[in-house]
Amino acid sequence: MGMLTVISWLVSTVLVAAVDLQSSGDSYTPRSCNSPIYCDGPLLKTVQLAQLYPDSKTFVDMPTKNPEDQVMQAFNALGQNPSVDAIQSFVNANFLDAGYELEPFNFTVEPLTWLDRVDDIIYREWLEDVHEFWTELAFNFNTAKLCDGCVSSTLPVKNPFIVPGGRFREFYYWDSFFVIQGLLLGDIDDMARNMIENFLDFVDTYGFMPNGARIYYLNRSQPPFLTQMVKLYFEKTNDVDFLKKALPVLDKEYVFWLDNTTVTIRKNGERYRLNHYNVHNESPRPESYVDDYNTVVNGTHFSLLEQVSLFSDLATGAETGWDYSSRWSKIKDYSPDLLRTLDTRSIVPVELNALLWSMETTLADWHDTYGTEDRRKTKRQGEYYRKQASQRLHAMDVLLWDEAQASFFDFNLTSVEKNSEYTPANLFPFWLGAVPERVLRSKPTLEKVFDLTYDTLAKYPGILTTSTHNTTQQWDFPNGWPPLQYVALQAMFNVDEWLGDTKFAPLAQVLAERNVATTFCSWYSTGGSLPGVLNQLPNTTDSGHIFEKFDVLSLDSAGSGGEYTVQVGFGWTNGVIIWMFDMFTNLTAPNCNSTTTYPLPPL
Repeated sequence: MGMLTVISWLVSTVLVAAVDLQSSGDSYTPRSCNSPIYCDGPLLKTVQLAQLYPDSKTFVDMPTKNPEDQVMQAFNALGQNPSVDAIQSFVNANFLDAGYELEPFNFTVEPLTWLDRVDDIIYREWLEDVHEFWTELAFNFNTAKLCDGCVSSTLPVKNPFIVPGGRFREFYYWDSFFVIQGLLLGDIDDMARNMIENFLDFVDTYGFMPNGARIYYLNRSQPPFLTQMVKLYFEKTNDVDFLKKALPVLDKEYVFWLDNTTVTIRKNGERYRLNHYNVHNESPRPESYVDDYNTVVNGTHFSLLEQVSLFSDLATGAETGWDYSSRWSKIKDYSPDLLRTLDTRSIVPVELNALLWSMETTLADWHDTYGTEDRRKTKRQGEYYRKQASQRLHAMDVLLWDEAQASFFDFNLTSVEKNSEYTPANLFPFWLGAVPERVLRSKPTLEKVFDLTYDTLAKYPGILTTSTHNTTQQWDFPNGWPPLQYVALQAMFNVDEWLGDTKFAPLAQVLAERNVATTFCSWYSTGGSLPGVLNQLPNTTDSGHIFEKFDVLSLDSAGSGGEYTVQVGFGWTNGVIIWMFDMFTNLTAPNCNSTTTYPLPPL
């Protein structure tokens, strides 16, 4: 065992001193990144620290134009401490443009069958544009374009896929759930199935679904949405054969999460098992190399043990999908040292456990109905998942639920108590149904579930903020993200159904109006137009951008902050907007040049 491996083991031992790591028996651990070019090693460090590109991801997305062994020989010939010019010449001579092997997948989409249900003509025309934009985001990896022996950081797949857009030249795990939602609503079922099959192939190959389709993502996953994706597809198509094929692969993914992320928490003499994000990492993330190096090594006095711990927390932050947020840091307000206080692996997140509960209950039902012909085995599997779900929900009730605030909160393994701060992650159990029966039966409790959400929305004119802390990190105030709006709205629908009422329908209407108006007006302000319906703004040269995140302080601004500039495209925003129009057909396009507001209704 190498020194860094020993240190990494010590870090994990220190981390869980108050809890126990649990394993289900079968082991599906993340694979390490083993490329001498795209993974930790002398070449990557030399090129990335030369800072040839503003974004570290650019280099690791560049395939080689020469065979790998020749590239390594050329690098070794640079000698010790080469100049920046020499490094640039080496890269120019040996690498192709980032994304060179990414090839557009040409397909057409049919008009939305339910488009006429959208009342407003401007929104109707714009929605059709959003729907058709999937064709701009569809790609294949074509590594056959490369020379014999040439290499790329891509993880090969059989089927075409949708990318988020911008710097994201590959598909990502949790992003794709919201993309698939939009595809299925547009009857683009084949592309949705293609994407899900790629994910199932990855789980079959690697034992888990990586963060994204690059070799440098092989040490971590993202929020486990694959069962939710299969569920969406099955509900749309009723394809039993596809579900039966997917079921054992979903079982395998479940084992991965249990093996690698389970903690046992002791409280009042009882033991409760929940899950946290947990990545062991000993170096900068290749795609964010300079950022991580500067955070952990440059200008700090961290010991080697502390460096490995922080590298692990940075990678774990990326696994959460919320990279980065005050949810994971010891400092809760702006500080240039905020990322140096990350404690990501010490947080037991609400949404992860809600997703796993949903996985357990869904797999239990599917095994009961569509499992193997061995009925005894199928029954055992169904019973196993139900028991797991029951134990998880009890643990969430004891450790994450706050009766006074009618909310779930993250649990901190270091302080051994809840982090009682509002984020939309608190609403995941209400979307997925991971709610104790006594709460479901309590009308007074259910009527308070959105008090914190309401108070937060009342402070700002835009969409629902990601947190209440302004840290300049992208998963904090003032940014709002489309997937979290989806979760909040789904939670409102469910709670109304449990109440047998429409109490939160007016609030849901306003939140949808704000979301669609924000996406539309930011598109319009960046040059969007609709022939014969909406003229382009003067002095704009672009053709309108759909952003990945938005500023909650206005109705027409993209979000900001974090490691990279705000990206356009954008897969999950497109999917969420299409879904919102399907749910709310009576929305009216605002005059984006005016001071349009969407005041909240009284609760």
